[in-house]
Amino acid sequence: MPILDTLASSFITIGAEAVVLSGSRQGILNDQASDWDIYVYSSAPIDRKARKDIYSALSLPSVVGMTFFEESDEAEDSHGNIYDIMFRSTEWTEWQVDDVYRRCNARIGYTTCILHNIAHSRIISSASGWFERIKEEVSGPYPEELRRNIIGKNLAVIDGDYSSPFIRQLELAAERGDIVSQNHRMSAILASYFDVLFAYNRVYHPGEKRLVPYASALCRSLPCDMEKDLNRAVNAIGTDRLVPATAKLIERLHMLIDSNRD
Repeated sequence: MPILDTLASSFITIGAEAVVLSGSRQGILNDQASDWDIYVYSSAPIDRKARKDIYSALSLPSVVGMTFFEESDEAEDSHGNIYDIMFRSTEWTEWQVDDVYRRCNARIGYTTCILHNIAHSRIISSASGWFERIKEEVSGPYPEELRRNIIGKNLAVIDGDYSSPFIRQLELAAERGDIVSQNHRMSAILASYFDVLFAYNRVYHPGEKRLVPYASALCRSLPCDMEKDLNRAVNAIGTDRLVPATAKLIERLHMLIDSNRD
């Protein structure tokens, strides 16, 4: 789209290191209803007034300087296309790559989401080749140490014994009839569940949306009856079926991993 090229070149002019397209529009499950997710990488913050001037010059109504998650702007063209424009520092991005990809440090859930975002971004404009280098690096082989660390750390918090906090907290929430806490714990369990599943298959975690279709598309090995077990566990929130349904979900993840410890 010409407007993407114009936006990208404009950001490069005011100090951006690279401008890339990522998100659902760039994924294998292309969603034409999604917004356009544009990431602007720079070594120093991009001035908000300069950003506003870019949108005004292109006749794009905009909201500048949102900080709910990452620093971001939102703009809309005359055809109703929404552009979510996120701003990331090159220093923070280098730290993410170093900590996760190079040093193989696991998180609790969503460990490799930033790596997925970088690896699957399409470069619109680049000032020096910095992003190309980062993208090429994380597009290399999945580190085996990272794989082991993600599986070990995340399985430890969802296993069914008393040393595993998430499942124990889910049991306590069920005993109390606390539906808000049940929902919160289930979300945490599922975050670790998918972190394990994607790592086991040596693919990066694609993020929080449409994880079942992504798992089916990206993973060569899935737990038996995964989708059915997921639906059963989530739909059991607020009922006495919650703990056994969740235990079955985790048990089948274990069965997959234990069947092939390659």
